[in-house]
Amino acid sequence: MAPYHIRKYQDQDREAVIDMFIKGTLYLVSFGFFHQLKQPRSFLLLLGGPGALFLGSGSLLLSLLALPGLLAFLWLVARYPIKNYLDHALRTDMSDIRKFYLNDRGSCFWVAEKEGQVVGMVCACPQKMAPGGQKRLELLHLSVRQEHRGQGMAKSLTQTVLQFAQDQGYDAVVLSTLSFNNAAQRVYEQLGFWKAREAFDSLKWRVTGMTFFYYEYSVPSSH
Repeated sequence: MAPYHIRKYQDQDREAVIDMFIKGTLYLVSFGFFHQLKQPRSFLLLLGGPGALFLGSGSLLLSLLALPGLLAFLWLVARYPIKNYLDHALRTDMSDIRKFYLNDRGSCFWVAEKEGQVVGMVCACPQKMAPGGQKRLELLHLSVRQEHRGQGMAKSLTQTVLQFAQDQGYDAVVLSTLSFNNAAQRVYEQLGFWKAREAFDSLKWRVTGMTFFYYEYSVPSSH
């Protein structure tokens, strides 16, 4: 297996980084869809909708045809907040990576490179309105190309952020991840993150029933 190395983002990485960010974010839609299917209200919709249609029309064919439409509706419900998050990021911090992450020594953006190709990424910046006057670093946009997962790359990228936090004198590293993103949660928990709380990020996530796990990591003193 060819080795990979982690380095700071360079301007020529932009195309590969944006492509990976888009694909990695949209990859979560399928997990969100199956999460939707497990919700009691989705079960009632899929069972009750065709049932009510059959009782009202007397047509079994019509009620069966309604099922694919309802599944498509649930797919769109799952996709909406994830696509909204993606579009917002592309308009804000990901629109100018150098400006948002590399012009301030308290922030940074890293990529994992393998055989000359950018195959992983992560970034971090100071958390806004950190409680208790703490100096907290927020880990964002951790992503590894699908064909390169399972090689420890996500763990190495996260460790890079933790080392940066220690070097910069941060008190803690924080992050949020969707409750059904089990692979990411395993990485964070193996590295010593602990789940501080579970909550809906906003109304659009509440409507879909998708909650976030908020993780924290206490940075050991470098002194």
